[in-house]
Amino acid sequence: MSDLGALPVQAYLTACLLAGVIGLWLGRVAWRERDEPGGIEVALYLLCGGGVSLLYALRVAAPGEVAMTVAFNLATPLMGALPVLWMLFAFAFTGHDRWRTENRIVALATPAFVWVLLAWSSGTHGLARRSVAPVVDGPFTLLGYGLGPVGGAFVLLAYGLCIAGVLLVVDLYERTGNRYRLQTFVVLLGTLFPFLAGIATFVDVGSYAHLSWLPTAFVIHGVFLYGTVFWLGTLDAAVVARDTAVEVMQDPVIVSGSDGRIRDLNPAAEAILPPDAVGSSLSEAFPRLEGGDEHPIAIGDRQFDIQENPITDPRGTDRGHVFLLRDVTARERRQTELERREAELERQNERLEEFAGVVSHDLRNPLAAASAAVELARQRGDDPDGALERAANAHQRMDDMIEGLLALATAGETVDDLDRVSLDATARRVWSRLETADATLTVEADATVLADRDRLEQLLSNLFRNAIEHAGEDVAVTVSVATDGDGVALAVGDDGPGIPPAERERVTERGVSLGDGTGLGLAIVGDIVEAHGWTLSVAESDAGGAEFVIEGMEAAES
Repeated sequence: MSDLGALPVQAYLTACLLAGVIGLWLGRVAWRERDEPGGIEVALYLLCGGGVSLLYALRVAAPGEVAMTVAFNLATPLMGALPVLWMLFAFAFTGHDRWRTENRIVALATPAFVWVLLAWSSGTHGLARRSVAPVVDGPFTLLGYGLGPVGGAFVLLAYGLCIAGVLLVVDLYERTGNRYRLQTFVVLLGTLFPFLAGIATFVDVGSYAHLSWLPTAFVIHGVFLYGTVFWLGTLDAAVVARDTAVEVMQDPVIVSGSDGRIRDLNPAAEAILPPDAVGSSLSEAFPRLEGGDEHPIAIGDRQFDIQENPITDPRGTDRGHVFLLRDVTARERRQTELERREAELERQNERLEEFAGVVSHDLRNPLAAASAAVELARQRGDDPDGALERAANAHQRMDDMIEGLLALATAGETVDDLDRVSLDATARRVWSRLETADATLTVEADATVLADRDRLEQLLSNLFRNAIEHAGEDVAVTVSVATDGDGVALAVGDDGPGIPPAERERVTERGVSLGDGTGLGLAIVGDIVEAHGWTLSVAESDAGGAEFVIEGMEAAES
């Protein structure tokens, strides 16, 4: 056994025991707080490092070869786990949780597992270790061995994982910039200890060639990792959110931690927030984000919609929030312009209605007086050349145009209130109010639809008058109703001469008449259809006349 009275042995044992106690105690503390991202890896790393340090102290102080071998073999799986845990921690620390899949973890752990099995059975094949035997090195009695091919490969793998983790941390620094210089520096500084200790162990650089400096170095490394995760707190929000807060995004991104402080900004957010916003309270730097104000919010001459997303680790623990500010300045300007145009259109409609009312009132009074005078003149004397008759017809036409203009002024207004209307009853009621002479009406089927009752009656009235005026006083008008699910189609046809195909698209335009009409009746029909959100088409009826088909009516629930 080693000379326990020698100062080098006492110093080394004290260092190993102290490192072992610190590693186990701090690993236990970290395990209690393992909900932090990377916390499990740090806790296991410290526990493994502490265990290796205590077992190495036991090897140095062991009274015989058997105890030394037992301690040596017990430390082997702990040594194999350390580089794997370091790599998993690097994934968590740098925000690459998506890489920590079960398949990758198994792929990382399998070489270490194989190495452990071969190291335990090296006495039979020597693939991992060769010539394991006690060696006296000054006051130390140590268990010396040589590396077999598998052992050498595992050492290279361990260094490869160490370097790969370092590269991930360096990449994190490049992505986050100087804002996280301290955190990345602490992680990289801690990584130097096991890296250099491994070199010192496998390369004879000191007085004791067989003495390992790795146990205490692993614990020191674990302490650095613990401080980064649980003291500096970088994993609280910012690092995990880096994939969301992409630097090149044109929209501002603000990351706040679970303590309500701003942890990260992208360049677009830096342009709209104070220079010292990072680290300050979110409620102080940007109170409107937490104040529940209605969106969008104005910042200078720009407007933003705010999308808030929580940051959670793989266990669902809240780590903060990411605020994505979408610039909607152009959209809001368009909306404002649209509202301005709608208001202007509404004012124009009001002026149109007022104008129509004035025209109706101011024209109808003198028109009524003129019509009365013509009628009186016709009763007092003869009208051999028909002048009075022509005047009376002109007055009637003027009255029809005034009535049409009044209807046209309101026909296209959006329908707000809908009534339950029977198409059969409405068609018969409207027909009974008209002067139909020898014309006949047939209503095929019925359906109850949702519509503005008054405007639907005007629509049917105009279609019936159009049939009588253009197809003759003995026209046969047919109203048919077809129901398809919740949709209802209404068709009004006649047996008149019909409408030429070339004219069917324009007969509902204002001022267009194929006879001597005002050109307003079918235009009013088109406006009423459009106001309800229906569609109007013109076709040929089964009798060869004109047919007006209205589709898109909504059936009323029974």
